[in-house]
Amino acid sequence: MFLNSNVAVALAAFAIGAAFGALARWSGFCLRGAVEDALTQPQAPRLRSFLLAMAVAFVTTQALVLSGHLDLSKAVVLPQSLFWGGALLGGALFGIGIVLTGGCGTRLLVLAAGGNLRSVVSFLVFALVAYATIRGILAPARSLLMAESSVALGSQTLPLAVGVIFAVVAFGMALWRRVPARYLVAGALIGLLVPAGYLVTTLLGGDEFDPSTVESINVTRAGGESLVYLLIWTGAKINFGIAFVGGILVGAAVVAVAQGEFKLAGFERPADMLSYALGAALMGVGGVLALGCTIGNGLTGVASLAPTSFIAVPAMVLAAAATMKWRWRKQA
Repeated sequence: MFLNSNVAVALAAFAIGAAFGALARWSGFCLRGAVEDALTQPQAPRLRSFLLAMAVAFVTTQALVLSGHLDLSKAVVLPQSLFWGGALLGGALFGIGIVLTGGCGTRLLVLAAGGNLRSVVSFLVFALVAYATIRGILAPARSLLMAESSVALGSQTLPLAVGVIFAVVAFGMALWRRVPARYLVAGALIGLLVPAGYLVTTLLGGDEFDPSTVESINVTRAGGESLVYLLIWTGAKINFGIAFVGGILVGAAVVAVAQGEFKLAGFERPADMLSYALGAALMGVGGVLALGCTIGNGLTGVASLAPTSFIAVPAMVLAAAATMKWRWRKQA
């Protein structure tokens, strides 16, 4: 019995998501945590983990491209024009949002799988606002901004040399100081999930009559699509992103239970819910404008040499760092 391509892609995406969820729960993998570590700890273990994941994702993905085993010309992270306004504004909004909510979209899923109800609410708001920005009430404003702040690209990707320089620097920074092994192991393995996702959507999803979208790990659009899929399941078709989201929840939940970390936790004050909801909404809008979240840009986009990602990621990091410092001064 042979599985059709859609089912095969979904099963493989679920496995990739489960691996991501388990590794992220085990190691605390998160860009927000990476920025916090960079500001507070000399060793900065989560920063080194994220940098190693980025470098591994780039090297393995581009190795597949150069060897002719992977064609990214139709990848969703590589549009024909550069939406620089969305990359800057969206990246900044996303960076602020991850501080207010305690993590990006994938981190919210990982925390929710451990019983964190704050993250459940935040992810629902994030997913709803993201979908509203793609196809709902906020879509006209997004389209207007795109029309006013986009330029045509001579090439879909940045020069390979840019990625090589980045990878060398990232590898050097990741391995410069000794950190607990789990951070480096998790970072390297998570980095490998990017080419794995691409191979799934290009090889398993390469149906001549119903091809899958060429993509890899990202939860901005997938979060909204997952909610819609749950609401209109009858007749709806699962895709890579929806299955990836489901896999993250399962993988993270398994590790949380195995480590005895599953515990229900809610909002301490009503005002906290407003702060989390605001952060999640900023992430929803920002993630769509920037064409991806911290994972979609920081891992998949950078690995693909997407010009947008090399603008969006620094914007996310700088905005997150500034927001953290502001909150610390306010609390002092």
